[in-house]
Amino acid sequence: MSFGFKTLTALTLLSAAAIAQAAPPQNPVTGVWTTDFGTVTLTQNKQGEISGSYETDDGRITGTVDNNVIDGFWIESASDYTCDTAKMGSRHWGRIRFELNSAGTGWTGIWSYCDYDYVPGAVWNGKRSS
Repeated sequence: MSFGFKTLTALTLLSAAAIAQAAPPQNPVTGVWTTDFGTVTLTQNKQGEISGSYETDDGRITGTVDNNVIDGFWIESASDYTCDTAKMGSRHWGRIRFELNSAGTGWTGIWSYCDYDYVPGAVWNGKRSS
């Protein structure tokens, strides 16, 4: 083998490894997150649907992720406000919108009660736990 062929082969293998390493995870939201409301555990399926839980009042999260934005709902067994309608068996729920950073290591988020507008200053930020 010539020096040029060996060098080309080595560069090709290194490039392939770099591409494979840089590929985003299949389900980037799946994992444990440290948030303003304690630890949140999320699972994302192949269709972009998410589900999860957190410690406050048996908290649950449901929604979808698209273009690094999670849109969905939080549901609890109790909260400061009771909605007129139930969602997933509870009248204590609201909307969420989490915008993931480009690295997938954190989000900035907002929330509301029921299906109302987002509450000014109601943030729900998170970062991936190590």
